[in-house]
Amino acid sequence: MERTRGHRRRKLSVAAGVGVGGGEDRLSALPDDVLIHILLKLRDAPVAARTSVLARRWHRVWALLPELHFPVGTDPDRIRAALTAHDAPALRHLFVAGIEATPEIAAAWLPIAARRLSGVLHFKNTGAMNEAPAGERGTLKLPCFEKAAKVVLDLHSIGLTLPPSGEFTRLTDLKLVRIQLHGPCSLSDVVSSSRCPSLRRLSVCSVRGLDNFTIQSESLLQLELRNLHTLQQLNIVALSLQKLKVFLCFTNPLNQSQPVANISAPQLVTLDWRGAYDPSSVLFSEMPNLQQLTTNPLCLYGGDTVSARNHHSLMLSQQFHHISKLILILFYLPVRGNERFLMEEMTKLPNITILGLVVLACGHSFGASSFHVLKMSSGIRELTLQLVTRRDSKVCQPGCICAEPSNWETEDLVLPCLKEVAINGLRGTEHELALVKRLFKWATMLERVTVIFHDSITESNGEEFRQLLLSFSRPAICMEFSHCGGSLSFD
Repeated sequence: MERTRGHRRRKLSVAAGVGVGGGEDRLSALPDDVLIHILLKLRDAPVAARTSVLARRWHRVWALLPELHFPVGTDPDRIRAALTAHDAPALRHLFVAGIEATPEIAAAWLPIAARRLSGVLHFKNTGAMNEAPAGERGTLKLPCFEKAAKVVLDLHSIGLTLPPSGEFTRLTDLKLVRIQLHGPCSLSDVVSSSRCPSLRRLSVCSVRGLDNFTIQSESLLQLELRNLHTLQQLNIVALSLQKLKVFLCFTNPLNQSQPVANISAPQLVTLDWRGAYDPSSVLFSEMPNLQQLTTNPLCLYGGDTVSARNHHSLMLSQQFHHISKLILILFYLPVRGNERFLMEEMTKLPNITILGLVVLACGHSFGASSFHVLKMSSGIRELTLQLVTRRDSKVCQPGCICAEPSNWETEDLVLPCLKEVAINGLRGTEHELALVKRLFKWATMLERVTVIFHDSITESNGEEFRQLLLSFSRPAICMEFSHCGGSLSFD
């Protein structure tokens, strides 16, 4: 026991800057930048601050850190004290994690951070909030971050009041997640060029209190709007915008009025519009540079209501004569009877070079729908097939409607330009293999096939499927297989 205690005393002596046996303290003799690099490895500001007790040499080293990380459970008074004592030339990164933090807790340190931060703020609040309305819990007044380059706020439905004045002069990235917005200042006022002249990337996800949103920006390059269910009016004037994603917006069932959107983005390259679309109320200006389009999921079988929804989704793609890459999402709704095959109502697609098919088949055959899409885009050079499996997927029963129409299994199709095929999430089901086998026959000039097996496939099963797929192939085709359960990118 005494030997163990002696060993610990020697280790603490070295850590405290006192050499064993009165030897030289070489650690404390290191220059500040080396000591700062050591403390940064801790990624925990309170722990780094406690090194000040080791020796006089360490007393103020932690205050020179350019990055401060406060993990869950850090007392807000300690965060405020650390920011007040911070003495580095620049605070490049501030990360604060909280559980059920209230506006009062965040207000203890946020104004100081706004004055000192010149880099990135990431504040993430987690945990179950009480059921009281956000207004009754109070609201957090966001200060103006004049020097910050990036701000990420994930507030878990904390109420937020935006600053009525001031410029976010250097802000290039802003991400707002799970926030209840309160007036009088609107998000539209804050993020437009007059107050965010350098903003390049904006992401607004699951934010409440945003029924109308207008942005006029000369600098914005990327805009993501996600899960804004109560949004009813959207106006975008962004001359430099290159990437726009609108996902699950305009979906409030209590609002029966038609959503209105006006998009002016002449430099747009990528458009992902998975929200309500009606060409009479959702208007796009000319987009001569558009290269990639993703639309609402298309239901393969259904009745008149589903057919009308498909029609609106297809109308967006039909606005364009040529697009380099089109991503279609094919989705199975539960079959209840009296459904019909809806894909034949798709009569026109843009001229495309690359086709991305995301298939949520839920255990059903998707050969007929894939065949129909490929028949209408026979000039493609690349095909990416993403097979998405739901946990509740079941094997369809004999006589299921998904077996119709069955002509895709015998009808000839030539894809003379198709050179590359990438398949992700292959589980080796009968439906999947039937389509893949036909693909080898249709693509007469195929050069490369990349297959990533689903992560449920064992190595032995993967080898069995690999041999089967090789038997479908031809000597001139380069086959590549992966067993990592990864995801092919559609970006």
